Amino acid sequence: MTTDEAAAATPAADASNGQVIAASPTGEMVHEEMARVARNGRYTIQDMLARGAESVLYRASGGHVTFCVKAIRNVLGMAIGSASTRSHDGKLDVSYRSKVRHLRNEFQVGQALLSAGDIPVVRIYALRKVRRFGVEMGYDLLMEHLEGADMGDRHLARSLSVVDKIGIFHQTVRALDYMHQHCYIHLDMKPSNIMVTHGRARLIDFGVSVSLGHRPRAVTGTAGYLSPEQIVRDYLNEATDIFALGVTFAVIFGGKPMRQSPADLKSRQFRSEARYHLESVEHPSMTDIPELQEFPEIAHVISQCTVPRRDKRIPNTSQLITRLERAAAEYGIRLPLPHT
Repeated sequence: MTTDEAAAATPAADASNGQVIAASPTGEMVHEEMARVARNGRYTIQDMLARGAESVLYRASGGHVTFCVKAIRNVLGMAIGSASTRSHDGKLDVSYRSKVRHLRNEFQVGQALLSAGDIPVVRIYALRKVRRFGVEMGYDLLMEHLEGADMGDRHLARSLSVVDKIGIFHQTVRALDYMHQHCYIHLDMKPSNIMVTHGRARLIDFGVSVSLGHRPRAVTGTAGYLSPEQIVRDYLNEATDIFALGVTFAVIFGGKPMRQSPADLKSRQFRSEARYHLESVEHPSMTDIPELQEFPEIAHVISQCTVPRRDKRIPNTSQLITRLERAAAEYGIRLPLPHT
């Protein structure tokens, strides 16, 4: 990762005299242009797209290209920064230091996942330190702007047929397989981290993603989607993502997230129960999947992703793809779907 002083000839929103941690070109013309603009810092923040847990997403333009910018600001940035980002903050009360750590991690993982051609994850181009009058105001993460909506969007969910959702499930498994082949675990699978753009599923948000085999010192992920090994801080592998993916699509097909609250995660009894589940419980955590009543074989595949005992769970994306395609074929559904 290299650090260069950004050119200040054309100030970018509140990021003039900023510092760029530059992404390497992707090899395709449009992405080369985006990487170049991101390195130079010549972009202008336009409007807010969404407020995330720790950051705010903005639309930004630079020349002929459009970015999505994930922005975090410290106290000074929210007080005296650019009007386009001032007073905006994430949904959660998280320290600025933690936000910076997660944003840096997302950049590093995103860089490791870059490849020529179509990839099933969002492209991340640069991490820019935002300064004003030489003082740090925050960071901007410049990434590909994906038109569409995430699978947590109710309007999108209502617009998709059950078969469409099965197709999205298949695409998402393949996207997760792409991450695992690059030796990373997403670690925060949930509906809102699956973007559907032009009929294609793309994974987003690598803020807490880790390398395969990582043993965490703290619980990371989203309550309601956590595997027992995350709760007890055991080592993490492909099956950790498989568990969360199963919960995610049980929810997408009409189920409810598991009952896990932030307070639960601090409870010694809750962690003790999670340890027991990890070592002994073979009954799936998710069995109520209402929209798949007419597709019980596919419901069974999703349920088997959520077995607490890790060695009895579907272990990896390769096996999950095979089992899902076989189950779908029972109903005359050939995956991938032709229109996807």
